[in-house]
Amino acid sequence: MRKLRLALVALLLLSGFTVRAQEIRDIKTVVYLFGNGNARVLQTWDVNVVSGTEWYIPIDNPGKSYIHDLEVTEDGRAFESDGRKWDSDRSLAAKTGRCGIVEKRGGAVELCWGQGPYGDHVYTVSYFIDNLVQSYDECDGFHWHFLNDEWTVQPRHVSIEIQNLTNGDAWYWNDENDNNVNFWGFGMDGEAWLDNGTLYFESTEQFDYDSFFSALVSFKKGLFTPAVRGDGTFQKLKDEAMKGSSYGKEKESFFERLLFILFLVVLIGVPVFFICGILFVIFRKLYWKVSGRHYDKKVFGCNKITGWYRDVPMDGNPTAFFSLLHSGDLLEPNKCLDFPNLVSAYFLKWIQDGLIAVEPDPKKENQTNLRFTKSAEEVTFDDVMEGKVYAGALEAAGENRLLEAHEFKSWSYKNDELVAGWPSEAVQRGRPVWQALSEADRCHAVEFKNFLSDFTLIGERAAPEVALWKQYLVLAASLGIADKVAKSFEKLFPKVMEEYLRETRMMDTATTYYVLENLRNSSSSMMTAALSKQNMRRTYEAMENRRSFGGGGSISRGGGGGGFGGGHGGGSR
Repeated sequence: MRKLRLALVALLLLSGFTVRAQEIRDIKTVVYLFGNGNARVLQTWDVNVVSGTEWYIPIDNPGKSYIHDLEVTEDGRAFESDGRKWDSDRSLAAKTGRCGIVEKRGGAVELCWGQGPYGDHVYTVSYFIDNLVQSYDECDGFHWHFLNDEWTVQPRHVSIEIQNLTNGDAWYWNDENDNNVNFWGFGMDGEAWLDNGTLYFESTEQFDYDSFFSALVSFKKGLFTPAVRGDGTFQKLKDEAMKGSSYGKEKESFFERLLFILFLVVLIGVPVFFICGILFVIFRKLYWKVSGRHYDKKVFGCNKITGWYRDVPMDGNPTAFFSLLHSGDLLEPNKCLDFPNLVSAYFLKWIQDGLIAVEPDPKKENQTNLRFTKSAEEVTFDDVMEGKVYAGALEAAGENRLLEAHEFKSWSYKNDELVAGWPSEAVQRGRPVWQALSEADRCHAVEFKNFLSDFTLIGERAAPEVALWKQYLVLAASLGIADKVAKSFEKLFPKVMEEYLRETRMMDTATTYYVLENLRNSSSSMMTAALSKQNMRRTYEAMENRRSFGGGGSISRGGGGGGFGGGHGGGSR
């Protein structure tokens, strides 16, 4: 006999027999709102039945709402209704093809229907909620729990649509941008959005024991004529729902509109801003060409400076040089466009001072890397800005202190908030230096810029000392013309250039030009990476702000306290 039983088990396994668990594959809920605030809820349940006798939906806290007229159909066949006298103690056979409501204290109800024979089923469940939308001083709205937690069988997927019907006809909300409707979802992992006048909420993960779904929705006055006034204020209802949610701290309605405007600025205004900025630079240069105005008279005491000056201004301080030229309207209005040149000037200065050694890349021909010879603690900088960039670049290089291609860019992307603030900080850090100078000395800085830019045109050419040439090249790098000036200088003073190469250990002129170009490109990539991350962050924050104030986005897993409807439990029994 025992062998026979084992043989039967083996035969069942070989035949692919499996015991399927009770499951709710999907619940689709459509909520139709009527002009008087009442609603019809239509649910489609896709399930597999292997145990129990009935499905039930507890609604424990209807508040001023009233639940009635439960109807259930399957395969086009309507279940017979027991009204509000459902008996849960009957057998499976007695409940099959029937539905009804169990009334409890305080208006609480359970919506019930018979499971029918074991196997797959698709039920259509319909019921009405009177006074779902209620009137408040600031708006009309509701917070309703459509799906409970603590299910006996957790749904694998749920979706909820909220549509607006007036006199039986579809009446579409305008986009949430018009502030006609604001909405929030709570209790499950999912997404929420508004499309063509319908609110959508959909799960992205299977329900667990603690999952539920509630919707908080507000409408601009005049869209509904609710028959019932809600207790207290909608803001109080909202505050209770937001506790513990991921929507963040809520603001007044004035700030809702302000934050949405900021979102539009980021989404639409930023590209327009850049286009206008380019046009501004073009027209400004045309204006300068016609009018002769080049500089800020408040800084230099005059509008046009055309002379040359051969001495190094401000003791060769690249930060002060950068700050003066920006403040005096010589460089691009956007500091971020010129700041990479200042960073490349720092790097060149560090190479000249022996703080960085140029090394060939063993993996790539004609590629060089930069090795830091001293830690940030071993170096003292008079220029605070220079010290900050040094510390950042050294951190990007890692434990081996070797800064390879793209490492500074990657580090800047991760530290975008810090790096994005550097251009403005550089202007501020350099300001006290040039503000202490006379207008004549400030003009000398501009004349020195002219001197570097017109190096090949100068007729009187005395070979400078290598120490002076180092300062020339650093300030030329801060203007983005170091390679151009170096090539001109090599032709004019080849012996000085040879001595410069020996002192900086940059091997040859080809390597020097490559290093200068690479420094500028790496610094530019560093700034671009930081700004790119910043723009992404601002766009995301604007979207999150819009989400926090009633727009689409992720449903908050936490929060959702208060409100009406729902309760605990549900599923099969």
